[in-house]
Amino acid sequence: MRTGPPTLGAPDDRLGVLFDIDGTLLDTRGAGQRSFVRALETVFGWRDDIAYVSFAGNTDLNVLQQVMAAHGRELNETDRRTFFARLPEELERAAEGVELILFPGVRELLEALSAAPRALLGLVTGNIEACARIKLRHCELHGHFVLGAFGDEHADRERIAHLALQRLHEALAPGARLSACYLVGDTPFDITAASSIGAVSVAVATGKFDAAALRQAGADHVLTDLSDTAAVLRLLGLR
Repeated sequence: MRTGPPTLGAPDDRLGVLFDIDGTLLDTRGAGQRSFVRALETVFGWRDDIAYVSFAGNTDLNVLQQVMAAHGRELNETDRRTFFARLPEELERAAEGVELILFPGVRELLEALSAAPRALLGLVTGNIEACARIKLRHCELHGHFVLGAFGDEHADRERIAHLALQRLHEALAPGARLSACYLVGDTPFDITAASSIGAVSVAVATGKFDAAALRQAGADHVLTDLSDTAAVLRLLGLR
């Protein structure tokens, strides 16, 4: 378990900070699940409330595979492409007139990290990329992330985290090195994903899991929320 901040000694040291979206940065008030339900009916003709699926820490591809299995159908590439083309359209409709909840301190923290020359910000999210961008745009957060890995690229969150780490390395300028990486999320799945890539896990209790559950899952750091910008920056070694 890692508890101390990184040592950013050389000017070309970089710090990777990867964020989950739902439950960590914002709450769509159910718009994400409603869009999934509507897309299932539009594409496949299924009226299914998918109450048997947990979205917390899940990925859109894995959710789709779970639903397909429940309907006795194997997911093929045509179905995958058709569904994920429709899903963002339904999310736009579901989000209309809904005031998405931005969690305390999120905007201030992202602005501070974006202004920090040594920080590289990325996403590790179960959303497909188009839906991730819609949610961030609705909350005016879309300009902060230079890279990401998404829930249409793999069904497994750990594999998504590996893709994000690879892209962090690819984003480095020649001669620069990634001195440390943090993954900020709200579920035990985010904690496991962080561990799988050697990242420090920062768990926030703004989602469906409380602080005790996140500690039990082995998070390196557990925060009530991200409201104390200075404290989070110190945790990351940027203050």
